[in-house]
Amino acid sequence: MSYAHTEVAQIAAISSNRCIGKNNELPWHISADLQHFKKMTTKQNDGDIQGIVIMGRKTFESMGSKPLPKRVSFIISTQMDYAEQKGLIDKNNAHVVHNLDDALTQAASLAHGAHLDTIWIIGGERVFNEAMMYTDRIELTHIDTEITDGDAFFPELSDNFIVASESEQMHDDKSYLDFRFVTYQKKAAE
Repeated sequence: MSYAHTEVAQIAAISSNRCIGKNNELPWHISADLQHFKKMTTKQNDGDIQGIVIMGRKTFESMGSKPLPKRVSFIISTQMDYAEQKGLIDKNNAHVVHNLDDALTQAASLAHGAHLDTIWIIGGERVFNEAMMYTDRIELTHIDTEITDGDAFFPELSDNFIVASESEQMHDDKSYLDFRFVTYQKKAAE
């Protein structure tokens, strides 16, 4: 189900045991994955806004509490004064909302005005879980490693999602990890 004619997509890098984080950080550093993330969530267009991302408070803090360049960030926090705490009042590129529905509604409205066809859900675990029912597409980087002490995990995919495309297996020389990019598409309702 698209949210107001805008595609909702999730993007994450996951280990073989679905780990996405450890101590509020990525458990690996693979520059090709970071470049993939940037390319997917940023669309070259004439406007100031080249992408829209929705994330939870911890994900925002894991990125140094700074909005991503050329993208508008919607940060979900139950803390009513979070925008003041982080100096985000009156920022055009970062909006604090208090639930996923508000984030999706405001993001869809902004996407429509900016002629963007995708809203990106970028984490963390709770936001991925809550957004799954609205998600049309999932971009996963499958990293060939097991993280035994991880504390954040990507949800299991239901049978509603099928592999639409898959890259070749790649290797990162710095981390010595193998990985591949996989696109999952939600099946059309029958």
